[in-house]
Amino acid sequence: MTIKDVENKVGITKANIRYYENEGLISPKRNDTNNYREYSQQDIEQLERIKVLRVLGVPISDIRDLKDGKLNLEAVMENRLKLLHEEEQNLEAVRRVCENLRQRHLPFDSVSESILEEDEASWGEQLAKVLKEDITKEILTSKQFNKSLALMLSYGYCICAVVSFLLGDWMYSSSDGICLPRKLMGSPGTMENAFPFADTIGTFFFFPVILCIICYIGMYFTKNTTILMVIFHINAINLVPLLMTAYTFARSFIFPWKDVSISGMHLSLFCLMTAAYVVILFLLSRTWKHFFAKARYVIAAALGYTAIMTLIGGTLSGMWTAFFIGFFLFTMYIGLNWFHAYHDANNNNRYFAVTEGLRIMNILGTAFDMRGKTIPTWVQR
Repeated sequence: MTIKDVENKVGITKANIRYYENEGLISPKRNDTNNYREYSQQDIEQLERIKVLRVLGVPISDIRDLKDGKLNLEAVMENRLKLLHEEEQNLEAVRRVCENLRQRHLPFDSVSESILEEDEASWGEQLAKVLKEDITKEILTSKQFNKSLALMLSYGYCICAVVSFLLGDWMYSSSDGICLPRKLMGSPGTMENAFPFADTIGTFFFFPVILCIICYIGMYFTKNTTILMVIFHINAINLVPLLMTAYTFARSFIFPWKDVSISGMHLSLFCLMTAAYVVILFLLSRTWKHFFAKARYVIAAALGYTAIMTLIGGTLSGMWTAFFIGFFLFTMYIGLNWFHAYHDANNNNRYFAVTEGLRIMNILGTAFDMRGKTIPTWVQR
């Protein structure tokens, strides 16, 4: 059953259905062929239950605890009745003040905090509730989502290009000095020789992977946009040593007969070409609105760009294999991740675009689902 069928059957919008899925209240399966969601009868029944409880004012957190068996319905109703009693008291206070203002015939200019009753805690709660509602609820269209993601990724790969140009040669010489696979092959039983931690440069080979994991943990457990953007910059800078060490590993182990070295300039050009590919994907999505509708369109674009860039890069540098493998992996990686993010982007806000950009910049992060901890309510502009 498609999301449109569920929308018509249950009587709630696609945005609500996806929100409840993001909150872990329903878990529709994915079609293996097109990766679209397929909703079952159990999902329909669960949404019906959610709808009834939300009409009664039961919070999402309590519904989640009900689903997980942490609370029973009796306890949830008891909590709701307590909240209703508090709300009734607050409404009674509001009613008294409103009646007082009406009877005194005060002009608008005379309205101030002094007319409120002395219970500051009660009015403080009411103010917090109102201010939470009085924010701009910004929903991105598919085109706006593509634009936000393209800006983030192209900016991130441009950072990689600058770092590669300035520090690439030093990073490559550092990673080349470890030569882990050759040590493993030369003395497979001697771990001291394979992992020369006594030399501080030895940790360089493992540091980028460790930093990827740390960044992923950080972006999973924070909702602060400023912190997320700091992590984004760290991911962009960290991608350079990650690529350097990956190339060293491939040259030493996968292609041991190839004695071709790369420079910071090579990697800088690769990052700029990758940023250009992001822009091309965005332009394709603008001119052809169905571009991200099918995975095969994205795959075709990746193969075409790989062929062109391999021809250019191989002719200029003679590194045909390195350019082909690098561009093939990156174009497929970016395109397919963008494809899946696009299909989840309907009725989402800019925060979703930020987290998806973070996931793509963190190569290890794309293997995991960031939803749950990083879903805010609305983003204030």
